[in-house]
Amino acid sequence: MELNGFERALIAPEDDNAKLKSVDEFKNYGRYKTQGVFQADLQTAKGTTQSNITGLNPTITKVYGSNTTAETEVGVENISCTFAANDMPFDISSLMQGLIKDKDHGGYKRADKRLFKGAYIAVSENHGFPVYFAFPYCTFTHGTGVNMQTDAASPVTVHDTFTVTPQARPTDNLLYQIFVGDPDRDPAWKNEEAMLAYIVDGFKQASTPAGPGTGH
Repeated sequence: MELNGFERALIAPEDDNAKLKSVDEFKNYGRYKTQGVFQADLQTAKGTTQSNITGLNPTITKVYGSNTTAETEVGVENISCTFAANDMPFDISSLMQGLIKDKDHGGYKRADKRLFKGAYIAVSENHGFPVYFAFPYCTFTHGTGVNMQTDAASPVTVHDTFTVTPQARPTDNLLYQIFVGDPDRDPAWKNEEAMLAYIVDGFKQASTPAGPGTGH
């Protein structure tokens, strides 16, 4: 399937049971702020730039016997994703790095080994319809560090990058799912909010769901 670009990403904070977690910072921005899900897009993050998903193919191990391949064994996918955006909100970015809010002194601090967990959905496009790569349960870490350098004739800008590591959802072993928002090609497709309610356990759809396609 042909994919065109990387339009936006949806990030939902979750607890250790892969259920939507109420986090104040995620209720401040974007289209799904009422439901506590952050949409990184041109408005909220000055644009998403990369969602490089690797390791979708499982490892195949051959077992040999009688001078030929006797059988094959299939391993488990080792999926990883590099997610990048131009300018994520400070509080959202800090939480996704595993930092916690310092209510006494301000800012966000690293004081233990906790990591940010949540759902990650990357949205591309195929022939005018959205394509969703949905990972219901992931661990997020900072991507490549922070390399600050002096401005010269051209400014040096550091953007946001994160490493997203999916794991199976505990309730049903779902590792990932791909959707195309086109009811003609997928009659089971309803709308984006219905998809979110399935991928993000605890997501509440609006009282009046949007129509087919993107859900706009």
